[in-house]
Amino acid sequence: MKKYNNWILTLFMGVLLSVFFWACTKEVPKEMLSTNKQVNPPGNQQMPNDSIHRNLNTHGDMQNQDESSSYADDSATVAKLTKDADDAFAKYQKTKSDADKQIAVETQLAAANFLMFKADSFTPKKKYRPALQRYKKVLEIDPSNKEAAANKKQIEDIYQQMGMPIPE
Repeated sequence: MKKYNNWILTLFMGVLLSVFFWACTKEVPKEMLSTNKQVNPPGNQQMPNDSIHRNLNTHGDMQNQDESSSYADDSATVAKLTKDADDAFAKYQKTKSDADKQIAVETQLAAANFLMFKADSFTPKKKYRPALQRYKKVLEIDPSNKEAAANKKQIEDIYQQMGMPIPE
């Protein structure tokens, strides 16, 4: 009888441990599984691999564009957005009007958000630094802008996690 009780107790403990370990595991999304994982050793001054984001747009659809034409499209869009943002900022610096302030904030945010979230063909090194500069300009104009503050902090956190200095 005692052997029978030990066997039941052992079986119960085995089932309990199995359930515990099963509950502690997490399923990794398919898009995060990659055979081309690049791990940066400490001290490596490279931007993180954001290839998971390169295939997704804001609507979650897969992009089917040729990478070189995508880069040209992104470059043209960035050039237009940054020119508009710089023009609006210069106009606000001259007039200091509330209307020009609002336009300057909106155009700076548009340029920074495009760089950070939609310029998929740009490397992290090419997009985070200029996006950070745009967010800083927004906060210079409107220190209470929560979107710019949150996105600025996100970029700064990326630099800190890599052990790199935050660009000025």
